[in-house]
Amino acid sequence: MLQETNHRFATTSWMWLTDPDEIENDELIQPFDCEIFRMVPARTAQANPTAVPTGDEYQLDDDDQARFDAIHRPALARAVATLPHDGRIAAGNTALLHPDAEAGMETGPTAAVGATALVGTSGVSTCVAVLARAPVGGGRWRVACSHLSANQMSSLQGARDAVDQLLTSLAAVSRDPWNAPAELYVVGGCEDEDVAYEEFGRVVAAAQLRAAGPGPDQALLAGARVPACAGEQYVDVYIGTDGVTYSVHRGN
Repeated sequence: MLQETNHRFATTSWMWLTDPDEIENDELIQPFDCEIFRMVPARTAQANPTAVPTGDEYQLDDDDQARFDAIHRPALARAVATLPHDGRIAAGNTALLHPDAEAGMETGPTAAVGATALVGTSGVSTCVAVLARAPVGGGRWRVACSHLSANQMSSLQGARDAVDQLLTSLAAVSRDPWNAPAELYVVGGCEDEDVAYEEFGRVVAAAQLRAAGPGPDQALLAGARVPACAGEQYVDVYIGTDGVTYSVHRGN
């Protein structure tokens, strides 16, 4: 039976998975894409074991999928529970906002810089918006937004690539030095029963991994939320100098 281990997956809130009846004792299952890795023991007491891909994937049957969902939801809740989202992602009247640019689905990030810079996206239903901002100095902010499709979130690596691309666009919008970590926000539209927040979870995990990474353009995961809850609802969301503002709407 599919189950969690006590081994944390990298720097995320998720644990490696296992199935003692289906995989070898020295193998673990990646908790997002179900890839199977072989754990190679460390050569010294100071080193960590190495995860080596086997090229195989754990196949989920109906019972496994139900168990996977039961494992995944609490892990995502753990990731979100520690974030200061209540104070940084706020409901508002987005119709009154005048963004400098809007991101379309799969069109790549859009970014702006200034004392009143504002960017965002509309129509976020079962997809996910990733937003970022970083202070520039003199009361100015860099801001950026991407509207991710299911295809961009179909794997953990795809989600990581999307987060990296967003931060690259954020850095490129201004020549000013990077003097503070960028704040990352993940906002989903509404639940898709077929994926049970798996895609949203991949993006949150990708942001956690990016926040733990080295480099001059450092980031931190500052908030995550799924404001809508019904299949016919969608979210418009924007990021600016005051933080993240969203509104929930009902489709036709």
